[in-house]
This record gives sequence, structure tokens and C-alpha cells, in this order.
Amino acid sequence: MNGAVKISLLNYELELLPEKGIYWNQQHTLFVADTHFGKEATFRFHHVPVPEGSTTGTLRSIGTMVERTDPKTLVILGDMFHAKSSLSKTTCEQLQAFRQHHPTLQIKLVPGNHDRPLGTLPTDWEIEIIPAGEFADGLAVGHEPDNFPSGAALMLCGHLHPAVHLKSVIDQPGRLPCFWWHKKRLILPAIGDFTGCSTIRPTRDDGVWVVADGNVISYPRRKSPKSKRASS
Repeated sequence: MNGAVKISLLNYELELLPEKGIYWNQQHTLFVADTHFGKEATFRFHHVPVPEGSTTGTLRSIGTMVERTDPKTLVILGDMFHAKSSLSKTTCEQLQAFRQHHPTLQIKLVPGNHDRPLGTLPTDWEIEIIPAGEFADGLAVGHEPDNFPSGAALMLCGHLHPAVHLKSVIDQPGRLPCFWWHKKRLILPAIGDFTGCSTIRPTRDDGVWVVADGNVISYPRRKSPKSKRASS
């Protein structure tokens, strides 16, 4: 068992991964959102003492999913970087090493609000910038959930960093990141190691899958799309 969950949404078969990505087997595509590479560099640029390593951890999570699913394409659903100051020498070297380790992987970026001021990315990273809109077979990609493309059946997006607040009579584990199915949008949790979360208030028509202890777990609700535990 790898902790993943397979779900069926509007006839799309998707796999929710505990590293906070989504794999679409029919298109051999891995989706992640809100990597915020180099965010720690931005904090240090502004003289805020924070530890290094968040970019390393995020790339490790993506690498784990790439090794497991063997996708042809990786799509980053916005906010690849946190700010222009995130493009530190160390961050650039880490991304270059990732690209060299996965030379045949197609990488596509849907620009998010943090990416737009950055300008052109290094050409040797071989990252294709794509607009929000239909990706394949009626499934759309975007960053902000509000920008739902006309005619799309389903949109994968990020931006919100969704999480739910859990508590019980025994303990209060606090907020946990989650995948959130809401009004034809499947919103991914932020994969970035150095990102915060925003507590959501799901309705009974929503679907929520919490990421906890290396597993994706269905969050209790009255109605939900069909899901089943993925086999290893």
C-alpha cells in the first residue's frame, strides 16, 4: 500500500497521492500545486531568519511521485516560485539538478499570482508555460479556482492551500492539508514544504480527502464521489 486513494469524478479516474499530488493515468500526467520554490530564500533576503531546506523537501516529494507513477508530464498549477528573490543561486542549482535527473519529463507551468512578476525562466530548465484552460478531454487546469474555463467538465487548481481542522474527544491534531472537491473544481493542497494552510468549510455536497501520516484519508461527509484505496 502506498497511502494513495483512487477516485472517480465525472468519469475522470484520478489518484490522490500522499505527497499532495494527483496522477491521471489516462494522460500519464502528474499534477502539483503551489510549490513556492525558494520561499525560504525570500524570507532570508528580507532578513527573516528561517532554516534552509524547504525546496529540497518539496523536490524530494515530487521526485517520489515521479518515480512511483512514471509520468510523461508534470504540470505545476501555479505559484512555482514565491517571489523574484526566491530565485537564489541555491534554488536554481536544486532545480537544475532535478531537471538533469529527469531529462525526459515534460514540465509545464500554469502561472500563478506569485509567478507573474518573475519574467522568463532559464531555458535549460525546459519548462513550458501554458495558459489556464482545457488540458485534455474536457479537464481544465488553472491556478485560481475562480477562473473556471467555459465548457470545462472539471478543473484542477490550487491557490487556496486547503486544510480542515480536526478535533476529537481524545486530542486535537489541528489543521491538516486536504484535497477539496467543490463545484466542479478539485483543489490541490499546497505541496510546498514552507507554505501555510487555509481552513475550508466544506458543504455536504463537497468531497474532502485529508493528507495525514503518509496517507490520503476520506474526510467524513454526507455525500461524496466514489473512492477506493489505491493498490501499491
